[in-house]
Amino acid sequence: MHRPPTERSDDAPTDSISGTELDIETAQETIRASGESIKRDELERAFATLESEGELTTEQRRIVERMATEIVDEILAAPQSVLETDKSADRTAKTVIKLFSTDR
Repeated sequence: MHRPPTERSDDAPTDSISGTELDIETAQETIRASGESIKRDELERAFATLESEGELTTEQRRIVERMATEIVDEILAAPQSVLETDKSADRTAKTVIKLFSTDR
């Protein structure tokens, strides 16, 4: 299940947020960005292939997009859950950022 990044108000003191919380938030954002990037690329490829065989209806496009979103959400659920519950979250967050970083 996708959750948007945690929002902080501008008047919230930054020293009230620990480095671990920031690492976890960064890791969650990195996971989501990686999944969305892969989904977008694969949807473009799938639509190009499918449309070369004939025009897709709006409903068919929605079905493929929904399926892609659900697959990405399911795959990313486990690492996101670990980040929320792991006792060594700081180390886990850093590992997740390395694994899911799209800056390779």
